[in-house]
Amino acid sequence: MLDGPFPRGGLVRGISEGTLLLGRGEHNRKGAIARIRETGASVVRIPVDWRNVVAANPAPGFNPRDPGSPEYRFAAIDAAVRDTAEAGLDPLLVVSHAPEWAEAPGRWPYAYPGSWSPSPAALEAFAAALARRYDGSFPDPTAPAVTLPAVGVFQAWNEPNLARYLEPQWVVQEGRWSAFSPLAYRQLLNGFYAGVKSVAPGDLVVSAGLAPTGDREGVGRMAPLRFLRSLLCLSPHGVREPCPDPAHLDVLAFHPLSVENPDRPAASSLDLSISDAAKLTSTLALAERRHTVLPAVTKPLWVTEMNWESAPQAPGGVPPSLQAGWISRALHRLWTAGISLVAWQFLIDPWPAARAGTPAGGLIEYQRPAGLLSAAADGNPLTASPKAFLRGFRFPFDPLRADASHVRVWALLGGPGRAVELQRETAARSWRTVARLRSGPDGVLNVLVKLRGAFTLRLRTATETSAPARVGRAPWRWRASITVRWQG
Repeated sequence: MLDGPFPRGGLVRGISEGTLLLGRGEHNRKGAIARIRETGASVVRIPVDWRNVVAANPAPGFNPRDPGSPEYRFAAIDAAVRDTAEAGLDPLLVVSHAPEWAEAPGRWPYAYPGSWSPSPAALEAFAAALARRYDGSFPDPTAPAVTLPAVGVFQAWNEPNLARYLEPQWVVQEGRWSAFSPLAYRQLLNGFYAGVKSVAPGDLVVSAGLAPTGDREGVGRMAPLRFLRSLLCLSPHGVREPCPDPAHLDVLAFHPLSVENPDRPAASSLDLSISDAAKLTSTLALAERRHTVLPAVTKPLWVTEMNWESAPQAPGGVPPSLQAGWISRALHRLWTAGISLVAWQFLIDPWPAARAGTPAGGLIEYQRPAGLLSAAADGNPLTASPKAFLRGFRFPFDPLRADASHVRVWALLGGPGRAVELQRETAARSWRTVARLRSGPDGVLNVLVKLRGAFTLRLRTATETSAPARVGRAPWRWRASITVRWQG
């Protein structure tokens, strides 16, 4: 599981989707999973809303570690996991939103539901129940003669540098603002890690994906690098700070959500974009050297949410002519930075979703046109229309000029040793094959091809064709970084 279709060194793609898998009925759930398979993804990230899975007022004697307790309501999660596994995809369960009884006392009346300093001990117990229910041996309540599928990957919370998911973000100490949410989250993460590992030591625990931007000190969301350094017991200058209980995790995750092109760096040195993921990798590497993150092994890096809104569905969204190229460039950049999994959020748009929006915890309906598909009028996932985003996600192709004589050809081909033709557009608007290539053992095509001039290229396999991409005459400014992971 999640060694995926590629050996180490490749890039696994996933889809993060909740509404279609949990709240729209069996027909839409199965239809959505069928469409996810068509995207080239092998992982499905499924949200587990803790406050909705457990009773609001558990009965006396409730054992939160028992996944069969009548106080739990796992039916929707069971169905999503069951159908995902039956389709040959790997489920990844992400937990967030504490029940009210698991939040700290003295809750701020304007706090988002489920965010107020949740109890690490309560989360540890829930994580143990979750890992036990999906260890591959728990009886399926709908068919007791069989068991529920195994899930091997669990993510501890979502975007804890946002008040929407974890509060308070800041507290006042000695008259100054002090970061509180990283300390609270470290306890949550370690509790979650302990709960999962107590049941299944071989399962992976993924840290919460960090939201990409922050506000100024003491106001609103916390910048991701500010949060991460505090989480990993590092000072702003990389000095090891006292760390009696280092963060425990198997995978570090972040969310480089963007409204800009994938080559544009974040405006702040403390924020994260697709193009400057090295900020994250260098911080993690420093923490590993300082032994402020455990276990003491090199951690993989994942992107568990990434997307852009699309035009014309959203004013200012990415136009169709750029969508495939932006996704391809993003995946190329992230792969070069050492990221091994990227999950796109969402499958279909526009989709109505509920979010907490009032002090009383009321719900506001909103739409986010950030899917790979556009919704059909009948709402059926099977009739949703592909957007240009889908082509770039399914068949990423990002050629870049390395020097005046060579073009680096990069693509994901879905498996090792896959044959592909590199084609060049002619003056007559036809296509001529200029090279026959194969992906490496990790499923990635990453080779230098001798080509001069400016032209448009595409890749063609026996079954599909990539979006065309333009290559200029002059070496491109990203040349230095794209040579880092060349397979030869």
